[in-house]
Amino acid sequence: MRGRAVPKVVISGYYGFGNCGDEAMLFAIITLLRRRVPDLSVAVLSERPRETARDFGVQAVPRRNVRLILRELRDADLLLSGGGNLFQDVTSFRSVFYYAAIVVLARMLRKKICIYGQGIGPLNHQASRCLVGWVIRMANIITLRDEISLQELAAIGVSKPAHVMADPVFGLGKELADWERGRALLEAAGVYDGNESAPAASKEPGGAEHKKTPVIGISLRRWPDLGASLESVARLADSMASEGWKVVFVPLQPNDVAVLNRVREKMRLPAVIMDNIRGFRDLMAIMTHLDFCAGMRLHFLIFAAMFGVPAVGLSYDPKVARFMDQVGMPVVSVSEVTAEKLIHVAGALLADNDLARERLEKRVTELKARAEENADLVVALINS
Repeated sequence: MRGRAVPKVVISGYYGFGNCGDEAMLFAIITLLRRRVPDLSVAVLSERPRETARDFGVQAVPRRNVRLILRELRDADLLLSGGGNLFQDVTSFRSVFYYAAIVVLARMLRKKICIYGQGIGPLNHQASRCLVGWVIRMANIITLRDEISLQELAAIGVSKPAHVMADPVFGLGKELADWERGRALLEAAGVYDGNESAPAASKEPGGAEHKKTPVIGISLRRWPDLGASLESVARLADSMASEGWKVVFVPLQPNDVAVLNRVREKMRLPAVIMDNIRGFRDLMAIMTHLDFCAGMRLHFLIFAAMFGVPAVGLSYDPKVARFMDQVGMPVVSVSEVTAEKLIHVAGALLADNDLARERLEKRVTELKARAEENADLVVALINS
């Protein structure tokens, strides 16, 4: 390793912004790599480097400080760009330019480069397509999280071999979820009391069997022209609540709370916003108590799948539809959703609940194996 005993990886992605899904992805990447290389040194480019260093046990530098980024890259064996949907221009061209620039810096320093577990696109502008095609060709290894991303690369002229794997989060084990923590969070938010917070049809140590009230989790995010969609989600939530379900709104990022409040205000029946979630571990703990989900946030839907919870995806971005197709769950576009359609799709899924859970278990097992293989490829590249 060029005279250095400890291998080093620099990770570039959307980290340090308080998004539970992206922080879970970072934790999964670090966990999978260190499981294979225990002494691996990791530096993360982060919006909040102090918090990232504290929470993940890594070095971390400000993601916009070029001098410090160059310092970390000079001492590294590999740049890992990912995971996530970094190369897309739906939010802005700046996102594409930023992540491409980090890859170019690594190439200038002759470092190995891995595009890791990424979703590619949409790329709506010619400048984005040219730039992404150029930097992707610089990579030593390209791993993607879905087949459509492979098609996106082909469409922009990238013929370099790429591996279709899975989102890194599938490398996390369900055993990381703290059921007791989830119960405490739900009770603190007023979802239910201690007498009904055990899993459905469970037995306590004394042997008494009882059931809890079923819980639907709903995750939304800010997005243009959501007005009609919010009304439809409110109607679904009221429909479920009228049938005895507890309705729980789950923010994955602090600014999700505002849009979730707008839905709750449109409802006739009570619902709770889980504004006491602090990080992805709390999110995983909550997921152990949900019986059904509907949501826009990709990693909310990924966690639902991991925990065997049937879900309806609300697609605002192709990545949501791509994932729901991977796990065989239904998806409705936010631009086309109506209350009737949403209630019908949810009802059909619940009517087929056992089969849906079996399907999820099979698909998730496959995706978990791919996430593990993804990490194997990176380690092989480091050691090559």
